[in-house]
Amino acid sequence: ERLIAQQPGVVATPLTDSFQDRLHSLRYTIKTQLQRLLGDSLHGGLLLALLIGDRARISQDSWSLFTATGSNHLFVITGLHIGMISAFCFWLTLTLGKSLGIAALAPAHKAVAFIALVAALFYSMLAGFSLPTQRAFIMIAVFICGLFWNARYLVSFRLLVALLAVLLLNPLAAINSGFWLSFTAVTSLVVFSRAGLLSPRTDSDSLSFSERVRLFAANYVRPQLVVFVALTVSLLFFNQQLLLISPLANIIAIPIVGLLVIPVGFIVVLLTFINEGAAILLLSFAQGVIGLLVSFLDYLVRQGEGLLLLHIAQPDVRQLFALMFAMLLLLLPRSVCRKSLMLPLVVCLVPLPSIFARPTVQEKYLKLHVLDVGQGLAVIVETQDRILLFDTGANLSSDFNIGSAVIAPVLRSLGVSKVDITVISHSDNDHAGGLSGVLSNIPVSRFINNREQLVGDIQAELCHDAMAWNWDEIEFIFLQVSGDFAQENNNSCVFQIRFKRLRILLPGDIEPAAEKQLVRKYSGELASTILLAPHHGSLSSSSYAFLKQVQPGFVVFSAGYRNSFGHPHDAVRSRYDEFGSRAFSTEDSGMISFDIGSMEGAEREVAEINRHRKQNLRYWH
Repeated sequence: ERLIAQQPGVVATPLTDSFQDRLHSLRYTIKTQLQRLLGDSLHGGLLLALLIGDRARISQDSWSLFTATGSNHLFVITGLHIGMISAFCFWLTLTLGKSLGIAALAPAHKAVAFIALVAALFYSMLAGFSLPTQRAFIMIAVFICGLFWNARYLVSFRLLVALLAVLLLNPLAAINSGFWLSFTAVTSLVVFSRAGLLSPRTDSDSLSFSERVRLFAANYVRPQLVVFVALTVSLLFFNQQLLLISPLANIIAIPIVGLLVIPVGFIVVLLTFINEGAAILLLSFAQGVIGLLVSFLDYLVRQGEGLLLLHIAQPDVRQLFALMFAMLLLLLPRSVCRKSLMLPLVVCLVPLPSIFARPTVQEKYLKLHVLDVGQGLAVIVETQDRILLFDTGANLSSDFNIGSAVIAPVLRSLGVSKVDITVISHSDNDHAGGLSGVLSNIPVSRFINNREQLVGDIQAELCHDAMAWNWDEIEFIFLQVSGDFAQENNNSCVFQIRFKRLRILLPGDIEPAAEKQLVRKYSGELASTILLAPHHGSLSSSSYAFLKQVQPGFVVFSAGYRNSFGHPHDAVRSRYDEFGSRAFSTEDSGMISFDIGSMEGAEREVAEINRHRKQNLRYWH
């Protein structure tokens, strides 16, 4: 600083730490200390996720387990966690105040509420003030601040104030599924608690011990079921699946995490810099509790395998409203739900079975969906009875996998619960990285790859040796290249679909060397109505000789928006224009779907082309 200040005309301005910098520094210090105490412990990553919101050390297997049981929300800091910490500090402060005889020195409820609010703020800061924690803290702050002002506003009014505050802070929160799930859950609890349905008033003094236990269990289970039923419509809309095991898993997991692990972990954070020995002891206890919980969840998955998920196709608005009304009728108390309401309930449930399975179609048909996976490739081939997945996009980070974030939701929206064959054209991350995400959500029966390898428990077949097969009178064939090129791109599996006279060619990332070999070996057989542009439209692919044989009517470029590679290259686009090819790109169209139609109508015609982003415009597009 002194050296710079000595230069003429230069004024040295020392850097000042902002609040955000200090917050990051505090989180980093606590994270480093906790990592040192946890070492390489089996469940250390779960504790870091619960205490400071760092999920980097949670394994893919653990996430798959939590996803399968609907308990993954417990390991992402949300309103439940912040509310538990706030309630714990409220209770602890009130208990200490009474035992020390200082509760009468100040308005007890205000002082205790202030400490609970500070604890919620501190925990939110530890979590990095992510959007879910901001939303949760605002909701808790609105409710607690009512105590300071002696306000007697209705709980429903406070909930509306919290909702307005969240939207003022972040207007785009309304497009986040967590926003709707959070407020739906809280609203359902508020509505049904005011109606006396969550914990009906009972003279517990006149009950026996066993009756009190049953009453306590019923009062604890009932809110869980109310939230599950209330969230059914939202979960089906956002996820196209319903975890049937979720209520049982959460009935056990929520009190374990909320009443044991989180308070103990919060105390550990405070003790880390005061008494390291006590912190280590409490960490060991917390890890043991988490270990038991993980074992229980794993047992549930193994016992209920195949019965855990209810997959649905994308429901329409009428079905969602029918389901919503049916759920409301189911939640009504017996005194209200008279026989006269049974007919409306049945009427609401009539259209629902159609959303729990793929529609049955008598005619043979073929659909091709080129997914928007950024800079990569993923294609879903849909026939009357079968599903094939060609490539799986990229694994972009430990927190974001294209397979789980994009491909699995699209498959669920199509009503798909199992993929019959997955083809990986080659091992590059932008084509194969998303496979783990797919497998953690959707089972796959058969794998075909350009290299023989074990995928999970299944031996992948070599595409260069694979035999052609037929599904629903549609032929699937691999065009053979040598497979021993020095450059991996040229070893890509080249896949062709033959549907009467219409053909679709998926060549992976091949470049001129492989293209030349294909032209020499197959010549006119390469002719295809639809072509997935080789190597995303790179200048190094789509040679003139290759296109002369393919003569594509449609070409699709699978490329990321404003990608750094410049795909598709302008010269390549011009080359396709010379052949009269109609071009589409996922970078501006989003997912592109080709509806080939029935066997009777398919010649070299495509019945319908859907560009998802063009036909489902959002105001930010």
